[in-house]
Amino acid sequence: MLRALLDTSTAQPLAQNSKFGGNCVLLPFQTGGPFYLDPQFNRADIRETLTGLPMNIKIKVIGVQNCEPVPNAVVNIWHCDTLGGYSQFGAIAGNYDDFSNATWLRGYQITNAEGECNFISIFPGWYGGRAAHIHFDVHLGFVSGGTVNQQVDPSSTLMSQMYFPDSDVSEIYTTIAPYNDRGDNPTNTTNDFIFQDAGSLGDDLVMTLDKSDMPNSLSAEFCIGIDTAGTPTSLDDAQGAKFFELKTNSPNPFMNKTAIDFTLHEAGTITLSIFSLDGEMVAQLAHRQLQAGEYSVEFDRNTLGLPAGNYLVDLVLHKNYSRYRQSKQMTIL
Repeated sequence: MLRALLDTSTAQPLAQNSKFGGNCVLLPFQTGGPFYLDPQFNRADIRETLTGLPMNIKIKVIGVQNCEPVPNAVVNIWHCDTLGGYSQFGAIAGNYDDFSNATWLRGYQITNAEGECNFISIFPGWYGGRAAHIHFDVHLGFVSGGTVNQQVDPSSTLMSQMYFPDSDVSEIYTTIAPYNDRGDNPTNTTNDFIFQDAGSLGDDLVMTLDKSDMPNSLSAEFCIGIDTAGTPTSLDDAQGAKFFELKTNSPNPFMNKTAIDFTLHEAGTITLSIFSLDGEMVAQLAHRQLQAGEYSVEFDRNTLGLPAGNYLVDLVLHKNYSRYRQSKQMTIL
């Protein structure tokens, strides 16, 4: 087959669906509200002694620059109890009682290599003017043990809120104790002014629910897209070998320039990137639809000013609704 020199000067940014569900999009900022506090409780189970509909929450953090998971991110969540009250605050801003000394329904977890973390909580109740929601705050480089106050920590990368499908909320509020004592919430996502501020991105703030175990428990999933590059989680996808082959760059090691060669056995969309060994994407060389064939990319480290060291050449093939990856180590002298 003819080897084509792939011109990377017009590479386009990656915009693909995430593997967790939801879209690979940067979520909009939403207020932390009057009950915001810096992360202080490293715990998965945030219920303490509170009762309500048990809820397992699975969260995945991805970097929208390459739609890959973000490990070691601090995900901080907080929400109200079944009657609409928040802990650690007095009877202010609509809090129905003084909960200054309470600590329930607050906590943070650190994402694993897959960018995922889990919480155990209860389904939140409601208070006037707001749809059912959970606040969250994602931190990169958060250092625990500092002063806890109402000021946003500099490590905060995204603060926003997650919501629930309106029909499911109504079902819970009208049929499951203790929520049905108060009845349905007159405010949902159609008339919550904060949710409406998200505009066309509102749907990306709605959690996915699994109600198969209701009324005993509820499971929820949510994907958070932040403005960074994630870390590839698979270095060599054996199944993808039937579709493409990434070769080791040549020469390797090298000082200035090297050639990155790969073969596509079938047509597909590829993303060719360079990562540090710490998982930071330092360059995206190409993202485009290609026909079957052999391709070569000339890579000049001086164009990016990359220092000497070891890197990963990462090739992802997007084919139908699947993604396949191969990576090779590259050494700059």
